[in-house]
Amino acid sequence: MDTLEMNSLSSEFSSLLSNALTSLGHERLFNIAFVFTVETGFIPTTLAEHFDSTNSNIELAKMVNNVPLNSFWHKNHNIFNAELVMSNQLCHLTGVPNDDSLIITLSHSNASKCIYFEIDKSISSINTEHVFHLFLKYKNLVSVPIKCAILEITVGQYPGLCGMPEELILYIITKLNNTSDLYAFMRCCKKVYHLVINNQFLWKTLVIKKYKNANLSTDQLQRPNIDWRTVYYRANRIKSGRRTNPIIRE
Repeated sequence: MDTLEMNSLSSEFSSLLSNALTSLGHERLFNIAFVFTVETGFIPTTLAEHFDSTNSNIELAKMVNNVPLNSFWHKNHNIFNAELVMSNQLCHLTGVPNDDSLIITLSHSNASKCIYFEIDKSISSINTEHVFHLFLKYKNLVSVPIKCAILEITVGQYPGLCGMPEELILYIITKLNNTSDLYAFMRCCKKVYHLVINNQFLWKTLVIKKYKNANLSTDQLQRPNIDWRTVYYRANRIKSGRRTNPIIRE
């Protein structure tokens, strides 16, 4: 996700989340959790026979959008329940009310993860920062760990680091405190390498920390279509006092 913003979600999932936000109270919280779970790649059991797992989860979102969200779960004694599958393994999404919050649990076999979702009247659109951080926290703590647990028992499909959603890898990148850590992380695999070198927001942030030493003006910082990775390397050379000699070809 560029700059880790929620609006980089596909329009299909943005529409799903908008539908979730139209409900109220605990139902709204459970619908949000359901959308986040589907976005991770879990398939509602009612769609499993009609959805080819080789299709993208965007196609899945289109199918889910065709019917009301509450048709995918049922409520019994104020407890919300939904059944989903991942790699043909049955999973249960459960929401248990707790005053103004909902305890969301995603479970498979002996593996389960839970999180507290609190009712927040300020959640009114998918562009709110609160919703995005809730989305990221949910995937970090709940849906991706269960996904990995399922794929680990499916021979040859354990995803490891590169099986993580790109937004989580980008989130990890933003938490690296120095360039030596960043360079070490880039060496993990080609996917991580390309995510780093193509992340212009990341390199621009690094440049802003050093632009005074690189003699960059405000106009230069706001100029479009700049390769910020190249600018960063130049700023780093200037800061360290190194000079680049031009190559002379005859």
